[in-house]
Amino acid sequence: MHVSLFSLSICYFVYVTGFSLYCDYSRPPFVLPPSPSSSPSPFSVAAFTFTELSASTVAVHFLLHRYCHLEDKMANQDDTHDASGSRNNVEKEIKRGLTVMKSIIRARDKGEKFEVHWSAEDQLIEPNGSMLASYIGFLVRQYIPITCDNWRSPELKVGKEKIWSEIQRSFHIDESRQKYCIQLAGKRLRGFRSFLSNKFLKDEEGKFVEAERPMKYAEIISAEEWDNFVAKRRNEKFHEVSDKNRKRASKPAYPYKKGRTGYARLQQRILAEEKSDATSLPEHVLWKAARVGKDGAVVEAVQNVYDECETLSQTLPSTEVQDCRSVLSRVLNVPEYSGRVRGKGFGVIPSSFYKKPKTKNPTNKEVMETLAELRAQVLELQKENARYREERCGSEAKDTSVRASINCQPKFPEGITPCQLYLSSPTYRIVGKGKVHKTSGELLHHNPLPVGYMKVSVDLVLDTNALLPLPDVVSETTLMREAVGSFVGWPSRSNFPRCRATIMIFNQSLLHGNVRLLQDPHIKLVPGRKLKSAGKDIPTTFGTKSQIMMRLEKMVEESDIMHNAIRSVDFDEGVFGIAHSEIIAKEDMQQLFEHEELDIAVIHTYLWYMYDTLMRGTELCNHFNFIAASRINTTLITKNPTSVKNELVDRFMAVGDNTTPSLYFLPFNSGNGGHWVLVAMDLSRLMVYYLDSLSGDWSKYLSMKKTVDAAILKFRSKKNYRNRKDITWVRVQCPQQNNSVDCGFFVLRFMRDIIALNRIDIPKMYFDEYKSYSRAHLDEMKDELCQFIIDQRII
Repeated sequence: MHVSLFSLSICYFVYVTGFSLYCDYSRPPFVLPPSPSSSPSPFSVAAFTFTELSASTVAVHFLLHRYCHLEDKMANQDDTHDASGSRNNVEKEIKRGLTVMKSIIRARDKGEKFEVHWSAEDQLIEPNGSMLASYIGFLVRQYIPITCDNWRSPELKVGKEKIWSEIQRSFHIDESRQKYCIQLAGKRLRGFRSFLSNKFLKDEEGKFVEAERPMKYAEIISAEEWDNFVAKRRNEKFHEVSDKNRKRASKPAYPYKKGRTGYARLQQRILAEEKSDATSLPEHVLWKAARVGKDGAVVEAVQNVYDECETLSQTLPSTEVQDCRSVLSRVLNVPEYSGRVRGKGFGVIPSSFYKKPKTKNPTNKEVMETLAELRAQVLELQKENARYREERCGSEAKDTSVRASINCQPKFPEGITPCQLYLSSPTYRIVGKGKVHKTSGELLHHNPLPVGYMKVSVDLVLDTNALLPLPDVVSETTLMREAVGSFVGWPSRSNFPRCRATIMIFNQSLLHGNVRLLQDPHIKLVPGRKLKSAGKDIPTTFGTKSQIMMRLEKMVEESDIMHNAIRSVDFDEGVFGIAHSEIIAKEDMQQLFEHEELDIAVIHTYLWYMYDTLMRGTELCNHFNFIAASRINTTLITKNPTSVKNELVDRFMAVGDNTTPSLYFLPFNSGNGGHWVLVAMDLSRLMVYYLDSLSGDWSKYLSMKKTVDAAILKFRSKKNYRNRKDITWVRVQCPQQNNSVDCGFFVLRFMRDIIALNRIDIPKMYFDEYKSYSRAHLDEMKDELCQFIIDQRII
């Protein structure tokens, strides 16, 4: 019989395809139904000499055979599944693996970060809001054990810090959002624990059963952790709470129908669809929208609540609406949980949402703690006041004291004495140098000198535009530059407290030939800064001095430093990592003795003291390093930021190994005798701590922050260290000064306490041992430095 080309092609295709596919299985090779003995073999060419109907038969036989094989295989799998199910019928098959957020990991490896957006109520919204929320869920499963029942436990501090650090590596997010993210992590942890309980520890009826650890989560849940988790779920109290919550949530009166969208993203979607300029929606409007199904139908009960809210919102006064019970809560007439706003979702709390935040009465314990703090403050003020009065009375009783010698005009030496001329308006500063001419019958330009003034010749002008305290009307001389080489009248007596000028005179007759610096004690020397009125600051000039300070002060008075001599001191190379010399003059000693604002020389000398006394020869040398303040400050950064950055890099390179945690202390000055702050850098963890004894953060010194960041990154690049994350700056809530001169002392005390406690990680709320500094804390440092200066024979 003639065979068409089409029939032959069909037969050949079915035969070859069936044979190749079917050989993959462990069954006998495919064989066509048996034929009569006279018929050719089915695998021979002659076998294809049949009709078109024979080709269809071949295909049908193949498909039937294939179906029977698959059916047998599925039956075997069902038998195996039933056998394993009898051993553990709780764990259900979950085909999806663990979520690892690969898109975030890839972006992080490329150095990219995702922007995070927030609603008007400070809630996460799109774009990237849901991504961050999911990523937080992934992180909390990685770093927090499922056995944790108390989210506020101190044991979770390290895990929470890791979660926040990982978030900052992948998202542009401000430090102020840390609390929100950590709270969201706690919510995600509770949800994960509930999922494990419902999925693996309960049967279809909700009863607890025995279950093995789910293998899907074996990487993040150890066997021991799972056993502890299961044991807690077997507790009777837990069963009671679980049953109560399940019954309460089983039949909600107004079921939520928006899944994982959340109120914040739902509000964002509604405002976008309506193209509204509003930033938020009323609670009851959002509450209703969250209970609308996919078909758009609104349940009658939900609509009734909404209508009542609309009516009530129009009748209540605005002052009463801004209460801790919203219109929605009033209509539903249900108790509210503290710390949440109904109809707004996670992250919105009454204190931030309502104009009138909810307050609660303090507990007895809080009241007693507050009273104890107030008593301590009162006692400290009483002691300070007693010391002030005692010293003041003592100083007034001694005619040989410095005040007495200043106030006594006749004690100025006869003849000509070199002097320095100062003005105190608008800032206290030196404006020139000259000589005091004290002779009998002295006249100024043929006229008697006014009371309290002295005749002074101006030899050198340092401030050419400074006004003379006593202008010459005859010659019309009013500026300092016009008085060079001539005589002027200058106030000298310290009993003119409102006087805007004074003289620093080198008087060689007061202490038997020794030189003493005389100045007006009512005017505080604060170079480059405006003076504050007396009485608002804590007493400094008249504070009680220790024996060691008075000993050093006597040594200074008897030395040539009072004759404008200076001391050049060579520091140990270990202090700053390089050779360093410091110039110490009488002005530096004066800052120490009179508790004035500190300059670089005193700051550096105390750093040398800490290195020599506390650190040398101990492991502290591996944990703490100092950076010279004279090499990095605002003035130098403004002039040449590249040079300052390289100075920092050289300091980092001088240490060698920076892979272990350590801190680099940088006492940073705002320039021109300004404010001192402390910057502590941890290169291994890319952390920078900022400690400021005045309110504010590093935003006041953005050029400094930029230079420090660039130096750290350049150093890590030269060391071939991988930058795993961005540099994190932390503003430490450190003790605060209550006057205008203590910033330098506070910076030194910060470093001293950190080294003494041997703490690389500085708590954001500072150390519990030092929540505040009293004057005694600062005097202790001054005594340490005085003893060190004596021991080193600097004077």
